[in-house]
Amino acid sequence: MEAKGESQHSSIIVPSVQEMVKEKLTTTVPPRYVRSDLDKGDIDGDLRTKIPIIDMNLLCSLTSMDAEIHKLDLACKDWGFFQASSQYFCISKFPHNIFFFTR
Repeated sequence: MEAKGESQHSSIIVPSVQEMVKEKLTTTVPPRYVRSDLDKGDIDGDLRTKIPIIDMNLLCSLTSMDAEIHKLDLACKDWGFFQASSQYFCISKFPHNIFFFTR
């Protein structure tokens, strides 16, 4: 029978990586935290061409609003962010415009 307060499972005591770095005990990632089995995939050096760019003027244009809203929707769903582009868009009106598009 187990003594009160004891567990039949034991934990491995692992040093805190934050403490190790703070105390300058290590300058590399400890091997136990390296995941070499993960697929890193191909990293494209030019992400600027892939980040979605939303033209804020087109969002206000009656002829192109629907297409740009669709593009904005995909950017938010797929990326979670986008680059706003506009020659004449007033950033101070942006909160009002967001309210307009979410209604």
